Amino acid sequence: MPDPNPLLQDYHLPPFSAIRAEHLVPAIDAIVLHSRDEVARIIASQRHHPNWDDLMLAMEAVTSRIDEVLTVIYILDIANTDPKWLEASAQATFRASAFTQELTSNQRLYDCYKALAASSPAALFDASRQSLLKRTLQKFRLAGIELEPAVQKTLVTLDHKIAGLQQLFLARLEQANNAWRKHVTDESRLQGLTPTLKARMAQKARAANLQGWLITLNEEIYRECMAYAQDRALREEIFVAYNTRASDLGPHAGQFDNGPFLQMLRVSRHQKATLLGYANFVQLALELQMLETADQVLDFIRDQVSASRTDFANDKQVLEALGHELGLASLQPWDFAFLAQIIRQRTSGVCEDDLRVYFPLENTLSQLFALVKQLFGIEISELYGFDAWASGVRLFQVSEHGEVLGQIFFVPFRQKDGDYPYAISLKNRWTTAESRRVQTMAVLFTQFEGTPDEPCLLGHRQLKILFHEFGHCFQHMMMGLGYRTKMGVDDVGMDSAEFCGQFFERWCDSPECLVWLSSHHETSGNLPETSARQQVAYANTQTSWERAESLTMALFDIEVHRTQGDGRSIEQVFASANREVGHLPALDAVRYANGFSHIVSGYESGFYAYQWSEVLARAAFKRFEQEGVFNPQTGRAFRELVLAPGHSRSLVESVRLFLDVTPGNAV
Repeated sequence: MPDPNPLLQDYHLPPFSAIRAEHLVPAIDAIVLHSRDEVARIIASQRHHPNWDDLMLAMEAVTSRIDEVLTVIYILDIANTDPKWLEASAQATFRASAFTQELTSNQRLYDCYKALAASSPAALFDASRQSLLKRTLQKFRLAGIELEPAVQKTLVTLDHKIAGLQQLFLARLEQANNAWRKHVTDESRLQGLTPTLKARMAQKARAANLQGWLITLNEEIYRECMAYAQDRALREEIFVAYNTRASDLGPHAGQFDNGPFLQMLRVSRHQKATLLGYANFVQLALELQMLETADQVLDFIRDQVSASRTDFANDKQVLEALGHELGLASLQPWDFAFLAQIIRQRTSGVCEDDLRVYFPLENTLSQLFALVKQLFGIEISELYGFDAWASGVRLFQVSEHGEVLGQIFFVPFRQKDGDYPYAISLKNRWTTAESRRVQTMAVLFTQFEGTPDEPCLLGHRQLKILFHEFGHCFQHMMMGLGYRTKMGVDDVGMDSAEFCGQFFERWCDSPECLVWLSSHHETSGNLPETSARQQVAYANTQTSWERAESLTMALFDIEVHRTQGDGRSIEQVFASANREVGHLPALDAVRYANGFSHIVSGYESGFYAYQWSEVLARAAFKRFEQEGVFNPQTGRAFRELVLAPGHSRSLVESVRLFLDVTPGNAV
């Protein structure tokens, strides 16, 4: 009889609602048991004369199966707080991770891959196959396959320690986010906040059985309070609470302090790097990126800082002048975003909240899909009646000329405070030995705030979030079309993976595209072109503060991992990076790094990828600006030259081919 466990059934769309805690460990155990037998069979058949189909594709079937189940469990974890589920999930994830680690320490399997790489047929492989084979061998080496057995055991211990510290960091940050609440009963304290934001705060208060309004520490609420709240004392209180989260300072000083864990993580990562023969963790992390050395990354970051100096100085001068005008003799960090917002409105002549009415989520999503069809020939349609893991989850099918390419699950609204927008892959594209094309699948989380009684209206920042995260999903859908190797955003470095998200953001700064996207939520009228240009001006005024923040964190991220052992504390490294950028000196007085979740979420020594990929994205988008932002020929060229090749060539080379110039000269 077939096993009734839903995770062991042959499915395309995961049977989310049927999966229970008791299914997790038995499913992983069964998959691991079958996979071990399959790996042994593959090794036996490939020891002497390995070939692509019977080694690479056969192993792809093994690893894809367990990776997909792990991702399904991860997705279900998001909405599940039941202790039995969490315990089962932790056990299942541990057992699956142990098996994955077992694979990368399998010497006989590694020998098969090496033999394939050294074979005469491998010399004739196309670039995509050679790239995948190279990366496969690299993963074995980075897992310590060439180390002595005793050193391998030490490396395994370090990997477990690092994973545990990362989970502790995120858990304590979540605890810190949940611990702070600001209950407001006097509406006058909320003067300046938008009606949309106040409605969300009122909804949060009702959910907590409170009257009035409740302020929490999610990023969107924090940013809007900093930008709009006229009550300076309220801004200060929220600023301190947010920027001292999980630290030895602030309203919960020492209670959820991530500082010691961050230092232990720094030491452990350095130890791992040195065991593998690298000078520091940065060099290890760069093995899978385009830039090759820490010096190259530092030179890039410092060039960006140098190029921003004039903007930093100009923005600061205008901000200080406004502060003087308003009687703020001594500006504090909780004044910057508030004053910058006033300057944006004065400069552009518009208020962001007034423009939201033109961008209801439903219509904007529809127009985004129309843009994708116009530019790239790809159709996206909504599916109904599917099995979802939570209410509000939507599903879209991606196709071309009637052929289904993949699906995108869409989770528009935030499920808990502290969550950031992101996208993940559920299935990668690859072609089996039997020439069956495996469809891609991705999940898009925009984490918008919503209320049941009001339409979700998007400001410029929310528009960019939608486009950015959709860009990741679209890149995942398009990679590898026409290729027979496994491809997905998981198989490229972080500095390549962030490119398409940054690229799609460029349409949000195109007045023509804003008009295209717009539809007033009551009248259905388009945003006037003049207003669209004002919105772009608004969004691109006083931007140096966020840029300085991003550059500071990129510099800190590299330096904290490059300089381990020089005697400096985490706080001293951060202060040094902040002084070098030189635009946000007040951050030295808080604990910004303690809430820097990217450093434990796969971006460690890779946060610079946001700036790096933005430079390439702006370069690539210039061709659209020259030939038309809706030009399908340009879109087709971008799809074929930049997206489809995936990891078969470097992103820099793909952009160069698309522009037919060196990207750096096109910026």
